[in-house]
Amino acid sequence: MQHWRCLGSAGVVLLVASAAEAQVRVAQWNLAAMRGEPAAIDTVIELLDQDDRPGFASPVSILTIQEADTVTYNYLLDNLGADWSAATYTNSNEDNFGGAQACFYRAATVTEDESGHDDTFTEAGRRADRWLFTLNGYDDPPVSFYVYSAHLKAGNNSSAEVDRNTGAERVIANMTEIPDGSRVIVTGDMNFYDNDEAGYQTFLAGGLEDPIGDGGWAGAGNTLKHSQSPRVIQADGLASGGLDDRFDLHLCTPNLIGTAGMTLIDGSYRSVGNDGQHYNVAINDGSNTYWPGDVAGSNALADALHDASDHLPVVADYRVPAVLDASFSGCDVGTVIEGYPIECSLEIGNTAVGSHAAALNWSLSGTGVLGGNTDAGTLQAGGFAELAIDVDTSAVGAFEDSLAITSDDDLTQHAPAGIGLSGHVLRHANPSFSNTADNDFFVMYIDVECNTGVMPVAVQFWNYQWDSDQARLDVDAVSTPEAPVAFIGGTWSGVGPFAISMPFEIDTTGLDPGNYVRPITVTVSDEDIPGEAQRTLYLTMNITATDVTPACEGDVDGDGITGIGDLLALLAGYGGSEPALDLIEDGVIDVSDLLALLADYGCV
Repeated sequence: MQHWRCLGSAGVVLLVASAAEAQVRVAQWNLAAMRGEPAAIDTVIELLDQDDRPGFASPVSILTIQEADTVTYNYLLDNLGADWSAATYTNSNEDNFGGAQACFYRAATVTEDESGHDDTFTEAGRRADRWLFTLNGYDDPPVSFYVYSAHLKAGNNSSAEVDRNTGAERVIANMTEIPDGSRVIVTGDMNFYDNDEAGYQTFLAGGLEDPIGDGGWAGAGNTLKHSQSPRVIQADGLASGGLDDRFDLHLCTPNLIGTAGMTLIDGSYRSVGNDGQHYNVAINDGSNTYWPGDVAGSNALADALHDASDHLPVVADYRVPAVLDASFSGCDVGTVIEGYPIECSLEIGNTAVGSHAAALNWSLSGTGVLGGNTDAGTLQAGGFAELAIDVDTSAVGAFEDSLAITSDDDLTQHAPAGIGLSGHVLRHANPSFSNTADNDFFVMYIDVECNTGVMPVAVQFWNYQWDSDQARLDVDAVSTPEAPVAFIGGTWSGVGPFAISMPFEIDTTGLDPGNYVRPITVTVSDEDIPGEAQRTLYLTMNITATDVTPACEGDVDGDGITGIGDLLALLAGYGGSEPALDLIEDGVIDVSDLLALLADYGCV
């Protein structure tokens, strides 16, 4: 995808492709109190957004203006456009001393915190201003930084140098009033003639760094550093002299140098329009090659710069911090059985926008069931990594553990991050034929009498020592036993603290006396959760069948006792053939039956 740089100048319209990037672009420009042509000023400001000299274009986020007298401020306020906002502006009669400092910003990218504004007297009737900005969309943690604009005393003499040094000292003193460790960008027209000047050295000693090094900038060998003057014609109050001075500076604290967090992008500091081929001449003298491969566009830019001011804008781009995004994928543990292997993945991303955004240097470590996981890596902006995460389910119990993902950059968003994982690991169910022991084998001894009908038999079954950390038990199947045993039927699920009773029957009808051994298998499993397993238990019914014999053979009247009633009944029927009285079954009631009854007399 491309966007196009549009420039209208001297009747020429140029379209130049440029890749759009999202960075923080900070520009500084001495507008010479609007002594240049307004149309040229408008053109340059528009092209600052489209300048892809460092390899990418990015809209200007913050623009500081020096010599911003009331006329200049009001013009910019009215003409910059709806996407620009004005930062706090103060003017303490500075129109008569080179103009005040102004700052404009894009509210889509940054927001001014007005409580951070201050201005400080820098001698010669001039003041430096300070603004505090926060980076939009970066609030975890917040990303804030201070921007200064200064216009120090002009003049190539010792008195002016003293004033400039005093101004630098006061800016540095003002910096001590803001929190330690603050990120600070100091911009402005400092009017330093060389790097040995006291004011420049005061800035460096006060904790600021020069992004292009603290070496000298005099002479043709340092042309790329120069920002004043793009003209050799002195007209309308604009200074001439050709491009041979580095008056306009962009300094910053060391925490803005590097590759992490919000830091200056290497190679992005430049004097806009300076192609390094225009030492001590006008910026539009001959061809300009500021945009390689686009001489026509570079020439049109040079013309606009020449007509707009006697200073070039100085621009630097800052990368935005990394944005950590991390989440589990396919890792809904819930409740599982101990030892169940869980396939879990963690996706880590750096969702910062822009290829020059800070890289995410991450590391992770886990606790509890995630304690076996450690890793580290680096992700460029827009990059993602998917990591296999081990979940240790060897320990029984409920858990609520996490992966801690950290970054070595204190501005990385959403870091450190804790990615939580909760669930419950259960022991296997423990089926048993006993509630006092773990019994997987049970022999049940049963005595029956033949031809006494169907005898019900209940077999008790437990989930031995069940508690909330143990799976419930499902009884899935009971094998079909051979006669005379029958399983009445049924399955059970969710067996927990209470026993179940499995119903069987023994049919004694027509059963011959003897011993009957009937093996039965009971197939059980854990409740239906991941990791469930089946087991088989073995039940044996050992049945002894015997014939039915009367309890009292002489009990002819059926009252359960062989006594006087039975004797009287037999005597009453003596000599007859009543079957109930015929104890010896010889067809007649006689003395033999009487003797048999007397032998059983007293039986209960």
